[in-house]
Amino acid sequence: MLSQAAPVNVNKQFGSKMNPNQIFKNSLKIFIGTIAFVSTFCTIIELMYFLSDPNYNKKVSISRDAWLSVSWSLLVNMILLSLFILQHSLLAVSGVKSAIKNYGMQDLYRSFYVITTTAVLQILIRNWFNIPEVTLWKFNMNFRLFWWLYTTIHIIAWLIIYIGNICMDVNELIGIKQIYYSIINLPDPNSRKSYQLQRLNSHMRHPSFVAFLLIFWSVPIMSLDRLLLATIFTLYMFISWTTDENDYAYQYSQYIRKFHELENLQS
Repeated sequence: MLSQAAPVNVNKQFGSKMNPNQIFKNSLKIFIGTIAFVSTFCTIIELMYFLSDPNYNKKVSISRDAWLSVSWSLLVNMILLSLFILQHSLLAVSGVKSAIKNYGMQDLYRSFYVITTTAVLQILIRNWFNIPEVTLWKFNMNFRLFWWLYTTIHIIAWLIIYIGNICMDVNELIGIKQIYYSIINLPDPNSRKSYQLQRLNSHMRHPSFVAFLLIFWSVPIMSLDRLLLATIFTLYMFISWTTDENDYAYQYSQYIRKFHELENLQS
C-alpha cells in the first residue's frame, strides 16, 4: 500500500507545480527579483562614483545671474533629496507594509523597495546640480599626501559598507531570498531570525553609519551642493537609525561569540 500511495502523492505535487497560474506568478517574481538585483548592482556602482569621484560629471546651471543660478540649483537639489527621503520613509511605514501584505505580495515587498530606491537614486544622480560658485574648502589633489589620504578613506569606507551588507545577508536585503522562499513554499526568511536580530535590522537596515559619514564629508572640494547633500543625508540617517543599548549588547555578544568560535577553530 505504501509503495502505491507514494507515486500518487508525487504526481499530485508535480501537478500542482505545473499549474500554469503558479508558473506565471513564479516567473513574474523571478523577473522582478532580477530587476531588483541588476538595478541595485548598477546603481551602487554609479552612486560610488557620484559620491567619491570629485571629477564625476554633474550638471551646472547655465544662468548668467550667479544668485539665480545658485538658488535654482539648491531648489532642484533639495527637491531631489526630499524625493529620496519621501520614498525611503513612505515604504518603511507599517501601514504600507500591511497593505502590501493584505494583497499577498509580502514576498515582493523588499524587491519593490529596492527597485524604487534605485530609481529615485538614478533620478537624483542624473539631475543633481553642481554649485561651483560657492566652495567651503578645496584641497589641491596634486599633492600626493592629500590624494592618498582621500583615496584610502573612501576605499576603506566603501569596503566596510559592502562587507557589512554581505554579513547582514545581502540576498535578503535585495529581496532575492524572499522570492526564492516563496517559490519553494517556505515561510519568510526574516521569521527564522532571532527577535534580537529582527529588532536590530528594523533599527539599522544599512550597516556602518560612520563609513557613510566619511564618504559624505571627506571630500577634497566641499561645494555648496555637496554640503547640502552631506547635511541632509547625515540628519536623515541620525533620525532614522534608532539603535539603542539592547542592539549594542546583542551585537557585542555576537562579536564575542564569533571571536571564540574562530579561536576554537584555529586551536
